[in-house]
Amino acid sequence: MAFQFHQGGFTNIADDSADSRVSAAMRKTKRETNGPHATKRVALGTITNQRVQPSRAAKPKQVNASSTFSGFGQDENQVGKSFGIAASQGFTIHVDDEPEVQITHVVKPPVDSSDVNLQLNPAVTSLAETAYERTDSPMCLDVSMEERPHLTPGEEREAIILTVPEYTGDIYTYLREAERRHRPKPEYMRKQPDITTNMRCILVDWLVEVAEEYKLHRETLCLAVSYIDRFLSQMSVLRGKLQLVGAACMFLAAKYEEIYPPDVGEFVYITDDTYTKKQVLRMEHLVLKVLSFDVAVPTANCFCERFLEISCADDQTKSLAMYLVELTLIDIDPYLKFLPSEIAASAVCLANHTLGHQTWSYHMQQSTGYSVKSLELLIHAMHKTFTNAPNHPQQAVREKYKSSKYHQVSTLSPRLTFPTGAVH
Repeated sequence: MAFQFHQGGFTNIADDSADSRVSAAMRKTKRETNGPHATKRVALGTITNQRVQPSRAAKPKQVNASSTFSGFGQDENQVGKSFGIAASQGFTIHVDDEPEVQITHVVKPPVDSSDVNLQLNPAVTSLAETAYERTDSPMCLDVSMEERPHLTPGEEREAIILTVPEYTGDIYTYLREAERRHRPKPEYMRKQPDITTNMRCILVDWLVEVAEEYKLHRETLCLAVSYIDRFLSQMSVLRGKLQLVGAACMFLAAKYEEIYPPDVGEFVYITDDTYTKKQVLRMEHLVLKVLSFDVAVPTANCFCERFLEISCADDQTKSLAMYLVELTLIDIDPYLKFLPSEIAASAVCLANHTLGHQTWSYHMQQSTGYSVKSLELLIHAMHKTFTNAPNHPQQAVREKYKSSKYHQVSTLSPRLTFPTGAVH
């Protein structure tokens, strides 16, 4: 027995069939009067590719009872076919046909080169017929570096980096000014109460050995000696701390000049652990403070390299000139009275004279600003040092330049004569 839920509760459908038919007839009349109601939309329906036209968009139809409830007879509560949504016809979108385009191949006619030449400017067409002619430039270029066929590519690159032809004059002027600003006091040793000139000679000789042991550059050694002299020009040092000053200055110069400087522990080791790392670092700090952090100063080695490059000196001449420069580092007197550029010029001049080369050309005089006459006193002192080198108590420099790497220039004997213009 089937039951239908009404407002009053569950009732027997068979017992109340007459009332049901009357109610159905009344609802039918009401629908015909008020018009059709919208059909319920199924919550989940079958998904198809056809779009179902919504009932609200369709035109209202005339509804009759026979067609709407044909499957149910006269009883609306009869269980039969379920209500379904009538499938509406889909719609299509009209698209205009694209016009057909006929593609035709265009054949270009052959181009006559004579016609093209006729259309171009005569100034343009004549370019291919005329050869390129070099004309003098109004700018004056320094091509001195290009006129050195004896240089290898590596040597030429090093020479360009060293001289920088475009700025040679300005750089040299700056270096000459800087050497005057940062020169030590020539007579500073007189004001030192506890150290002597001989102690300084021993210290510098030891630094030469240190530089050779750790394969440091020559510029590093020259910088270290410069720092020592400038520091001692302003500070009084006890003899027990003189080696500490030398180690700190060498450590500072190595950090400035070298790519891979020795560690501070190495400088403690070379002093035979006389000083600690903390002492070396504290002395380095004091040196920097006294020097006002002016560590980029020109040395005799710096000028000597430039002068040798200008004179196109050979390797033996370079080694001999550098040997003479390092000999001047040992003795404080009389070389602190002269500027580093003067020492470098005198060393190059004396090296050329010793090896039988042209002593000092006019080009060198114009480039350096020094003549042989202006350097005669220094050349005389350097010649004396060169002569007495085998008998000097400190032999580190001489032993260094006995090597074949430096062409054994320390074994050469100086000439008895002096360069032209110098006095004996």
